[in-house]
Amino acid sequence: MRTLSRLLLGVALIVGGMAFAQTSSATAGNVPATARIYVPISVALTNSGLIFGDVFANVTGGNVILDPATDIRTTTGGLVLGTLSPTNSAVLKVSGKRSASFAITLPANGTVTLTGPGTAMALNAFTAAVGTVALVAPFTSQLPNASSATLSFKVGGTLVVGANQVDGDYTGTFSVTVAYN
Repeated sequence: MRTLSRLLLGVALIVGGMAFAQTSSATAGNVPATARIYVPISVALTNSGLIFGDVFANVTGGNVILDPATDIRTTTGGLVLGTLSPTNSAVLKVSGKRSASFAITLPANGTVTLTGPGTAMALNAFTAAVGTVALVAPFTSQLPNASSATLSFKVGGTLVVGANQVDGDYTGTFSVTVAYN
C-alpha cells in the first residue's frame, strides 16, 4: 500500500509538472502582416531642355526670364530678344505610384552657369509649372490616380546676361530632383 501511495504521488508530481510546462507558453494564430510597395519615382527630360533663344547684348546687361507656365520670354535692362532660334522651357516627365504626392527640387541661385566664349552667365530663379499653372516654392505636385501614373512639368528660369556679353553660343546643364513626400 505504501508503495502504491508513493507511486501515485510520483505520477501526480510528474503530471502536475507537465501541466505547468504546458501553461508556460501560449500561441496566437492568424497574426496579420502587411506591406505597402511603392513603384520607384523617376524623372526624365522629354524635350531639348531650357532654351533661351537669341538675345542681343547691350552695354548694361540684364536678365532674360523664361516663364514655364506660358513659355514666354521677358527681359530687363534693355536686352533685345531675337526670334530666329527656338525657345522653350525644359519639360520633364515624372513616373511613379498613382496618387502620390512628390516634391520637385530645382537648383539654388548661383549654382548653375552657362559657359561660352565670354564671361559665364548665371542661371537663377528657377521656376516650375504643370501645364499653365505655376507652382509655388517649395514645388510639389501629385501624380494622377491612373494605372500609368505620369505627370509632365516644365522648368524655366532667369538668365543673367552681363554688360557687353561676348557673342556666341553658351551652354550648361542643371539637375532636377523629384522625391515622394
